[in-house]
Amino acid sequence: MPVVPAGRESVPGWPTVDRADDQELVEALRRVDADAPAKLFDSYAERLYDYAFSLAGERDLAADAVHDGLVTAQGCVERLKEPGRLRAWLYALARFQVQSRLAHRNTPTQQLPDLEEQADPELADLVHETLGDLGGTEREVLELSLRHGLTPSEAGAVLALTSRQAAAKLGRARDHLEIAAAAVVLARTGRAHCPDLSAMVDSWEGPLTPLLRRRLSGHIGGCEVCTEGRHRQVSAGRLLDMVPVAFPPISLRRRVIDTCLSPDRGATRTLIMDRGDTFDRAGFPVTTERRSRRRRPRRLTPVVLAGAAVLAATAAMVMINGGKAANNTALQFAP
Repeated sequence: MPVVPAGRESVPGWPTVDRADDQELVEALRRVDADAPAKLFDSYAERLYDYAFSLAGERDLAADAVHDGLVTAQGCVERLKEPGRLRAWLYALARFQVQSRLAHRNTPTQQLPDLEEQADPELADLVHETLGDLGGTEREVLELSLRHGLTPSEAGAVLALTSRQAAAKLGRARDHLEIAAAAVVLARTGRAHCPDLSAMVDSWEGPLTPLLRRRLSGHIGGCEVCTEGRHRQVSAGRLLDMVPVAFPPISLRRRVIDTCLSPDRGATRTLIMDRGDTFDRAGFPVTTERRSRRRRPRRLTPVVLAGAAVLAATAAMVMINGGKAANNTALQFAP
């Protein structure tokens, strides 16, 4: 019976890009080198497209988001204050483009792509279901960290979270996914190590029902023996491998390079950059969530409300007394 082995940090086949490479890319973009857009695309487009597709669930929308994100990066690179954060910045730009399109179309986000045929259909279906149960931010930080190899600081920058918030969400999401999967894996392989688990599945044959999975997950979360088995045999990184990698269309590379370099596409470049022209002090795009938080009025405290009531009552007395109160001294508040 298959065991889920230890995980890794990113999908094989994606180009390896280190800090020195990021520094060189930023410098090339700032010098407006003719080959900079091609280098940027070759380094990051595949992983950005996979991320955009996981957010949008639509190939054309993901391609448009990556296109506009890379064009924005080429034209607005001076906004990025720290070249070492290029990786996180590019993911943030792609995410901004996806969210902008979905907001304008009023389309729901976080639709998971359909799974391809898997060697372990039961476990693959469980992964798909469990990822769908996660909140949008929790699933994103899980994917950014384990599938795309971003640090908590980088994932936090993409999602407008602190490093501590990103790490906490990652821990919760990882536990949720691994415990759910451990119910299937340990039901097959861990019976000899835990009598309680063995008793729960002793007479069971075939795929686990949702009710039995929940019971097993509850047991595993509180059992030291099963928790050790989970850490040995289940990895959130490997579980995410069961979600197929989405690859960009072949035409996207030429399209990005043409938009970045062609003199005839100047108006298009301006339109794209104007659409995403709101940046914070670090140069990261300000998402719709952050804008709404900024615009949200502060809730009035009881003290403020009480003060308003006193002022209203005073004004009423002035009106009733024909303005006589106007000659009195101003209302004073005790220190």
